[in-house]
Amino acid sequence: MHTEELPQFNVIFIPGTVDFQSIALMSLLLNSDLKFRLVGNSLNQKEAALLAQISECSDRLSWVNFESKHIIPHGTLVDLLLLSESDGYFAFCDSDLFLFNTLEQQHIKTPMGDAAVFSSGGRIENQDDVTYAGFKGGATTVSPDGLIDLATSFFCLYQRRALEQVRSDYHVGFEQYRKRSQIPSNALAVVERLGLEYDMFDTGKLISVLLHEMGEQKVYAELPGLVHIGGMSGRYLQELDLACDSVVITEQDLPAFENTQVDQFQRRNEYEKSLKRFYGKYFYIFLKHLIGGAPKPTLQATDERIINTVKTLETSINGVIKQAQLDRACARIWQLVKT
Repeated sequence: MHTEELPQFNVIFIPGTVDFQSIALMSLLLNSDLKFRLVGNSLNQKEAALLAQISECSDRLSWVNFESKHIIPHGTLVDLLLLSESDGYFAFCDSDLFLFNTLEQQHIKTPMGDAAVFSSGGRIENQDDVTYAGFKGGATTVSPDGLIDLATSFFCLYQRRALEQVRSDYHVGFEQYRKRSQIPSNALAVVERLGLEYDMFDTGKLISVLLHEMGEQKVYAELPGLVHIGGMSGRYLQELDLACDSVVITEQDLPAFENTQVDQFQRRNEYEKSLKRFYGKYFYIFLKHLIGGAPKPTLQATDERIINTVKTLETSINGVIKQAQLDRACARIWQLVKT
């Protein structure tokens, strides 16, 4: 692992996201030497063509579009991508991940070591220095009882041989498992023997449980400058009228903060879910503004944490745009997406 070059990271784009989320892609290209396969999930002809043009801007990019009348469930598409490759490692990351610091491959290889999976990328709405527990939610990194390490689903590098063993022994993939009847019998036996309580297993969480059963190590570590702005891909956002005056984003829509910490672990709560939508809406419009498709959103907030988060990210994202002008590949991408 220490001498092997990392494989391409698969980045999935759903309809309506290719233009503005390409700014996040530019940040990844500018600040790392990783390779990326741009994956269209049921894109229309126009957006698929744009993704293809973007992929031609750098020899570190490739692309594919999975055609379907409906959006393919995320976990199902990740499974299809796994089957489409043969590298010793399999990697994927979200299309709304920004990278603002230099990331060298060794920053991933060293902490991963011989582990079955390395993952990173928390959420900006989550509390700092808190461990989130549970099987529901991509950002959780430990089971509710604190005994099983869990991989996030935002930035992941898996050993293929571990995934293939899970698929062979338990017939489990990256899908969400919402009902007991959906879980294959061999895997369900493990869940019940461990006495796990769950409402659902989110993307990859059941794989983490089974890797634990197999005695495999999982490593989670924050990568400096890797920032996940979730909530920007909601279909409801694409129905907003951005041709009008500046959209006002106000914290009055947020519920009261609640502390849902149990023992040393935090459970994701309604405030954090609402804050995700709050940030997602703001930065969806902000990125649309940058590419010329909307007025700049107006923030009305008194919470210093929210204000500082927005200001810091705006500055960092604007820095990506400036830096992109000096990079041939990213300058070409910028010209393609800017209207």
